[in-house]
Amino acid sequence: MNALKYIYLIFFFYALSLTSCTKEDPHFSTIKFNNDWKFSLNTDDKAIEANFNDENWRVLNLPHDWGVEGSYAEENGNWEAGYLPFGVGYYRKTIDYDKAWKNKNVFIDFDGVYTNSTVYINGHKLGFYPNGYLGFSYELTPYLKKGKNTIVVKVDHEKGNSGRWYTGNGIYRNVWLRTENQVYIPKKGVRFQDTEVTDKKAKITVTVDVTGKIKASKNYTVQTVVADSNNKIVFTDTKKLTSSSKKGAKVVIDGEIENPNLWSPKSPNIYHLTVKLKKGTLLLDEEKTIVGVRDLKFSADKGFILNGVETKIKGVCEHHTAGAVGAAVPNDVLYRRLKLLKNMGANAIRTAHNPFSPEFYTMCDTLGIMVLDELFDGWNVKKAPNDYGLYFKDWWKHDVESFIKRDRNHPSIIMWSIGNEVRKPSREVQKEIITKVKEYDSTRPITQGGRDPTRGMKGSQLPTQLDIKGFNGDGEEKNVFEEFHKEHPNTPMIGTEIPHTYQTRGVYRTQTHWRRRNFPAPWELGGNGKMGGLMKKVFPIKDLAPKEVFPEEKSTQYYQNGHYYPIKNDKPWAGDLYYQSSYDNASVRSSLRKAWQRTRDFDYVMGQFRWTGFDYLGETNYWPSRMANFGVIDIAGFPKDSYYLLQSLWTSKPMVHILPHWNHEGKEGVKIPVVVYTNCDEVTLFLNGKSLGKQTYKDEQLVWQVPYKKGVIKAVAYKNGKAVAETEIKTAEKPAKIKVTTDKKTVRANGEDVIHFEIDITDENGVFVPYAENLITVNLKGKAKIIGTDNGDPIDVSDYKTNQRKAFRGKALFIIQTSKEDSGTIEATFSSKGLESTTATIEVVNNDKN
Repeated sequence: MNALKYIYLIFFFYALSLTSCTKEDPHFSTIKFNNDWKFSLNTDDKAIEANFNDENWRVLNLPHDWGVEGSYAEENGNWEAGYLPFGVGYYRKTIDYDKAWKNKNVFIDFDGVYTNSTVYINGHKLGFYPNGYLGFSYELTPYLKKGKNTIVVKVDHEKGNSGRWYTGNGIYRNVWLRTENQVYIPKKGVRFQDTEVTDKKAKITVTVDVTGKIKASKNYTVQTVVADSNNKIVFTDTKKLTSSSKKGAKVVIDGEIENPNLWSPKSPNIYHLTVKLKKGTLLLDEEKTIVGVRDLKFSADKGFILNGVETKIKGVCEHHTAGAVGAAVPNDVLYRRLKLLKNMGANAIRTAHNPFSPEFYTMCDTLGIMVLDELFDGWNVKKAPNDYGLYFKDWWKHDVESFIKRDRNHPSIIMWSIGNEVRKPSREVQKEIITKVKEYDSTRPITQGGRDPTRGMKGSQLPTQLDIKGFNGDGEEKNVFEEFHKEHPNTPMIGTEIPHTYQTRGVYRTQTHWRRRNFPAPWELGGNGKMGGLMKKVFPIKDLAPKEVFPEEKSTQYYQNGHYYPIKNDKPWAGDLYYQSSYDNASVRSSLRKAWQRTRDFDYVMGQFRWTGFDYLGETNYWPSRMANFGVIDIAGFPKDSYYLLQSLWTSKPMVHILPHWNHEGKEGVKIPVVVYTNCDEVTLFLNGKSLGKQTYKDEQLVWQVPYKKGVIKAVAYKNGKAVAETEIKTAEKPAKIKVTTDKKTVRANGEDVIHFEIDITDENGVFVPYAENLITVNLKGKAKIIGTDNGDPIDVSDYKTNQRKAFRGKALFIIQTSKEDSGTIEATFSSKGLESTTATIEVVNNDKN
């Protein structure tokens, strides 16, 4: 797909459904309110006053996360939060009164502020909201005045440590200014339901709330139009508003779609829903959203059935942050991440452990990714020192309603989750949440991550109140699935967090490493790295060699902004702690392959969500680690070897992948375990053109013990005796060049588009150098800025918003964003001492061009 077509398609869907509605009529509007805010961190609390002098404050555009703008330091937070700065942020924006607001209702909508936000207008407090993951709105109308109006947002994250991962800071999602008529459809006021769905017919119900100064004598009508992706109308109906109360009015429109285009990951067919509120012929309001039609069934015997087809859920868990950009994730960064997962074969994502941005669900709708939508990590007992548990009692009912109403129209969402490994849970609280969720949506089942209701109860002995039993780490253990199904044969099952394996891109160890023994987690350190009784429960992983072939893979120093520093950790496991093996042999309880085989082979297990798709900030291995290393894709967005292992298990297009790399100077003659992943029948391995033999794929990884000799190692995969895929790895010489790959050639001058510049260090012949660690500098020409750099190294704690990044295992990433300026070009020149420089040129077109 060419760049312009890509831009048009993606942003068409953004514009259609960013907040589940689009309004463009002059009588009512919803506009982005992101530009030209003033910001200050840890300033005087007088900043909430309307007449405060903010002349010297920094001017920025939202979304914004101040944490990733700062520097890593051991004194910042703890290992869970990830050592980036917290604080109290103040945002101010002054706007002129618009005469079009006369006799209108004016609202400000926030998609997400982390955390403990208080919003003011002209010095008047509009309200406080503690949840950092859900949106909220305030009406400005009573406090607007002619002339200047000043909006102030105070974000109190001073204490930090409010999550068990890096949460982000500030107004990190979009803000909108919404103008409504006196009678209007409220935000989240349209509900779409599909029932009795077959490929011949689908019943639909559209429920529309209407609010405001409704006069019963007026001729109010609500029109619903459903059109397919080709804009062909497949259903339309109009109903009168016949009754109302102080709470407003409700219109229910029932209908049918003949021969519906069903939504699925393979065919993410969507419909355009338009709802118009009129008084006579006058259009008062219009809501647009995308919806889908699909049939969901969840069986205790057959697992998940989508549109009549038994379907295994091939999922990953994800946090809402995205490496170098933190929580303020541009659309293009999010899209790149989702496409990587989709190309790997994933068909589902669990939002661990909180609601994601509205854009995320729209992309999942249109890309074909199912979602297990999770609302809470814990409940009334906090899990991090300053988390939502402090506010749960007062806010949970409000947030359940907000969450379900916000997301329930998305066809991608197939399940709700109400918690994850809840601390000190009670069945009473669990029942209350379940009842509340079903009040707003009873069409999807409810599950939960971990035991039932997770920690503190013996899940296998309790009758569950959940619709679906979720398994986290215990589901990786021997006989857990089998015993639960035997005891509770009528309860559907899902692996909500399975498996937990570790990999560091480009790092290899041939001896199997178990977390509790070789790189214990912080909560396991009291056990001094002992496995305890876990060895009886885990699935064995054979060593790939009788002794370690790569003993040099030890971590003794970390890197920050041009300097190396010693790691002050003398524990016996310290050398193994920060980097883990990219063979499938570093785990908590099970190999990645074994976990999928069990999920695949048990019909009653509907699927799994592995922990995780991407590496994520926080939940570290103590200082100087900045992230958790669970991902099959590193934090910069570079696939690890396990990405291709999952691709071999989850996709059918012929593929073959070799590991490790083939640069092992000093190991001449030493047998290197060469592992091949494939979804084909057979593979032949060659070294320098000589066959090392053919192996038949029998549901396990293929392994050759190859005495090292520099050159070319090649794998050819066969199906039905025919070669259908091949790959090769060459031994590289010393670093000589910088190879630059971009994900776009054309962008728009809108201040939002992003280009990812992927850097590979190569030798003189263009061969990738797997150990290269050159420091790369970028020089930009044109209207653009660097919003993040990364390399995937867990213990590179350098700043993100600079023009330099050291390569890690041969790779680095530069993320560059356009400005709201004229068309032209962006020239990015990448250089490094001793290497040949490279310039990449990106065309910038006017924002109004598609």
